Parts: sequence; structure tokens; C-alpha cells
Amino acid sequence: MEHSTSFFSALQQLRQLPLDVRTITLGINVADCHDRSLHVLCESLYQRIVTKGAKLAAVCGEVSSLFGVPILQRRLCVTPIDRVAQGKNADDFVNIARTLDGAAANLHIDRIGGFAADVQHGMTSSSKQLIASLPAALSQTERVRAAVHVGTTESGVNMEAISLLAHTLLATSAATAHRNGDASAKLAILANDSTGHPHLTGACLGDGWGDLVVHVGVGAAAIIQHALQQQRRENPNAPLHELAATIQTAAFQATRTAELVGREVATRLGADFGSVDVTLAPTLRPHDSVVDLLPLMGIDRVGAPGTATALVLLLNAIRAGSAFASCAAGAYSRIMLSVLEDAGLSEATQSGTLTFDQLCMAANAGSSGLDLICLAGDTDAATLAAIISDQVSFAVLNRRPCAVRLIPVPGKQAGDAVSYSGMKNDAVILPVRGAGLATKFIERGGRLPPVR
Repeated sequence: MEHSTSFFSALQQLRQLPLDVRTITLGINVADCHDRSLHVLCESLYQRIVTKGAKLAAVCGEVSSLFGVPILQRRLCVTPIDRVAQGKNADDFVNIARTLDGAAANLHIDRIGGFAADVQHGMTSSSKQLIASLPAALSQTERVRAAVHVGTTESGVNMEAISLLAHTLLATSAATAHRNGDASAKLAILANDSTGHPHLTGACLGDGWGDLVVHVGVGAAAIIQHALQQQRRENPNAPLHELAATIQTAAFQATRTAELVGREVATRLGADFGSVDVTLAPTLRPHDSVVDLLPLMGIDRVGAPGTATALVLLLNAIRAGSAFASCAAGAYSRIMLSVLEDAGLSEATQSGTLTFDQLCMAANAGSSGLDLICLAGDTDAATLAAIISDQVSFAVLNRRPCAVRLIPVPGKQAGDAVSYSGMKNDAVILPVRGAGLATKFIERGGRLPPVR
């Protein structure tokens, strides 16, 4: 692909910034792989994925070298499996999950999404069977990530589905009790994911995309931190609107870089280019966390009064900067408070300075939802459902996407320490005030009406 002199000049400037491309996600349409025979279906899925994704790892390496920008994760997502596997039972869905896992392993892919169902309006027999398969499917696979979409602003919230998922979450955790229930971390419960946007954990290739599409996600924490540090040296008492302008400029630079990388990957794969997602999510870079940004803004400790205001400022500035940088900027730019993946958050929860209630407040202020939160293993299903429905209902009311990942850890109580293979940080079991006090409310079932 030919590039202009101005292109390389801009690229050279961006290379000086602390920036990583967090994810490259290849979406593959597998809708026509449906077949009455489970064997034929699984074979078709496997061949489609390994054929279409065969060059992804190599191309990401080539483009990363060309741009001098690391690509941290390579992911796949497919058409929602509950649509592709209509008429199959729970055992069949487990075999399909193994097929997806095998295809991703063959391609050396970090994660594969699309083991998913849309139930915001109601549950089909296929979606019920997929949900029933989750404990076995997620405990027997490594790379598969599952998602269930339970509500939107336009359709309301399916409380029956949330209640069922709470019981499924406990069963999924119990299936890997010997690994502290880690399988439950692979299940995301989503709201306002109407386009099947792959930047939300476990999400699928949704409606309206082409047969092969590349999405790119970039973590903006390091580049924003770099910009705020420079501003503090020049003007340590800058007012909030100047902080917002600085953050907006950094988000602009991150988005431009991510789009250049994503479009090059798409061109080399013969795929459409989809969207750019700019997020405050932790990466492997040290001190690359939203927690490290707050002191630069004047919040000495995450969870202190003012944290929610700072998060709102960050989120609005990121969205403004990314929207100005690219017409492909997704509407899903967000702050991810993933406790198990963020050293700063993990330390704050272990020291007691960041509580479950404060995480809920932060999630409703600007985060994408409660993410990778460890709870006591004896937390009842109704309490789990109430926690999930709180996050989903706030997202529906505020017309924003959210993803909830909770880990009820078998045999652990509030205050106990827990660790996971493959996660960067240890965690502590967070106490939940008022557990068991919403049982009658959850047992009513039904639907939360749409927002008018």
C-alpha cells in the first residue's frame, strides 16, 4: 500500500507517544454455516474461521512493525451462535464452543467472541439452550467468551433473563471451583449492544456489518497521562476545562493512530474497516490505568469524593476527541474499571480505599459497568440478579452500553484474598451491603419497560 510523505510525517510524530493498539478484532460472518447436522455445522464453522482468519496474526505483526506501534491482542468475533445453531440442544452448544476454541487456538488468537444470544425482547428455545450450556462450555474452553444481551433503551430490560443468568453464573463458577470460579469471568451480560459491537467483552458480529470486518481498539490511558504530566509542568493549576482540552487532544492522537493501523490491517486482509474504540482500559504497560490519571487531575485517591466528576470529564473529553479524529469512531468509547486487570484498582480494593459501592458509583458515572468484580461464593442468585439489573437499568436510562462481569468465588467470603492464573493482579472478595434484601423484587420477574 502506498503512503504519502505527510502520512509518514504524521506517523513519525505519533511514534514518539506512549501508545499501544489494544485490540485488533476480525469479525467473520458465519450465518450461512447453519445445518441440521451438528457435525456439518461444526466443520463449517471451523473451516470458515481458520480460512478467513489465516493471515490475521502475520498481518498484525507486519503492520505493527511498519507503524512502530505494538498490537497487544488479536481477537475474533462471529455471528451470534444462537442464530447459527437454531434447534440445537445444550450439549450441542458445548460442542460448538469447543469448535470455536479449537479454531482460535489454531490461529493463535487470544479470544473469540460470538458465543452469544440476544434476549432483550424474549428468549427463544435456542437462546435458552445456549444459556444452559454456559457452565460446561466456558469451563471446558480457554479462548471462548460469551455474552448475553438483556436490554436496550428502546425495548426495556428482560428481568426473567437476568434472573436465569444469575443462576447460570453461580453454576458456571461452581464448574471451576478448583480455579476460584474463573469460568464466570468469561461471561458478559450486556445492555444497549444493538449493533453487536465487538469492543464489549464477548460480543458478536452484529447486524449491518459485512462478511469480513476489522475493528480496532486503543488504550488511551498512557497517552493521556503523558499529556497531563506535560500540562502540569507548564501550568500546575490549570482549570478543568483546560484539562478537558488536553485530554481531548490526546484522545484525538490515539484515535488517528488506531485508525491508521486498523485500516492497514483491513486492507491487507481484504476486509472492510469497521470502527475505532478509544478506551481507558489497563494494558501491560506499567502505570497504564485510569487510577494513575486521577492524581494528575487533583483526585488524590480513587473512590474519593470527586471521582465520579473526574470520570465524567475524562469520558466526555475522550468521546469528543475521538469523534473529531475519525468518522469511524465508535459510540462505545468508555472507561473500563476491570479490577483483576488493573493494578491500581486491585490495590485500592485490597487496602479498603475502594469499596463495592464506590465501584458501582463510578460505573454509573462513566465506566462500562462492573467488570471482573469478585464476590462471596455464597452470594444468592437474587442478589446477583439485583446487582446486574442495577447496572443494566442505569445504562438503559442513560442510553449507553454496559457490560457486567461478576465472579462469585466458591468457598470464599468477604475480605478473603483470591488470585487467578493469567490475570495480572490478585483481588479481594468485596462485601455487598444489603445482600438478600431484594429477593421479592427479583422474583416478580417480567420486564422493565423501555425508556420513553
